[in-house]
Amino acid sequence: MKEIITTRMRVQIFLPIWLFILSMNPSFAQEGIPVYYDYLTDNLTLLHPAMNGASRCSKVRLNGRMQWAGVQNFPMLQTLSVNSHLGKNSGFGLIIYNDRNGYHSQKGLQFAFAHHLQLSKGNTFNQLSFGLSAMYSMNQLDQTSFDPALFDPVVSRVLESAGYFNMDLGLAWHIQGFYFIASAKNILLMHRPLYSPDLENANLRNYIGHIGYFIGKGRGLHFEPSVMMQYKEYSEELIGDFNGKFYLDLSGGGALFFGASYRNYFDSSSIQSLQDVSPFLGIFINRFTVSYVYTHQLSETTFSQGGFHQITLGFNFDCRERPPALVCPHLK
Repeated sequence: MKEIITTRMRVQIFLPIWLFILSMNPSFAQEGIPVYYDYLTDNLTLLHPAMNGASRCSKVRLNGRMQWAGVQNFPMLQTLSVNSHLGKNSGFGLIIYNDRNGYHSQKGLQFAFAHHLQLSKGNTFNQLSFGLSAMYSMNQLDQTSFDPALFDPVVSRVLESAGYFNMDLGLAWHIQGFYFIASAKNILLMHRPLYSPDLENANLRNYIGHIGYFIGKGRGLHFEPSVMMQYKEYSEELIGDFNGKFYLDLSGGGALFFGASYRNYFDSSSIQSLQDVSPFLGIFINRFTVSYVYTHQLSETTFSQGGFHQITLGFNFDCRERPPALVCPHLK
């Protein structure tokens, strides 16, 4: 009896802390693929359907991310994405993902189609793109390891699984070194069957806007400042990324890229403001790319000092002739 009371006391103390920490993690809601820093390592199609087939080359990207290493059931994400050309002015993409966050996990498949309009020819590159993607996700809640002594009618102590469907819309505009990309994610009002409709809102919409400019001509060192904003409709949460990215051209046609991103979770907590900083480093050699991102939390309250680690491996194929006026590096 004493053991059960002690266990219950531990749960009563730990549960509020655990829920608060999870509320600080943007991937807890598991609304499809979480928004991390993949777009800074030449993996824009994870966020924006309009970018499928927009580049000169078709691309394969394998991405892995883990958070709070050393903590039991630490969050982790793996994605495999492929995007390629479809005819002269269209493209398609496929994403497979596996996302785990504590006792929750999701596995999904996303297929996208995009069409690209060339608005000018000759000395000015001007491309307008539209994209649509459909996603099916299988969510799981593992309650098998929950303590049976802690009776709760909501807890079933089984592995529950249920799938749901949703869609994303997006557009992208590239003119010389300037670009603007926007996406509306989870546009359908869908209840995820795994969770009670009385406890969860059907509105999972997330709006993303990304704007940037590439500075530099010829070979040498180039700079690309950018800003990305996210807005979650139901919770009215606003998240901003402020990025600085450098490119250093290497002999043989390769390039080294590096920089950092500062993320601020505006109004995400009434207790304190949440921020993190993510330096990143990568390299393009021939048709291969390798990159690494490390995320460090700046807030006073953190769950682990281990930081978040992300690695991306990539391969380009089916590269088409480069338009003379093409400037933006993520289209090359």
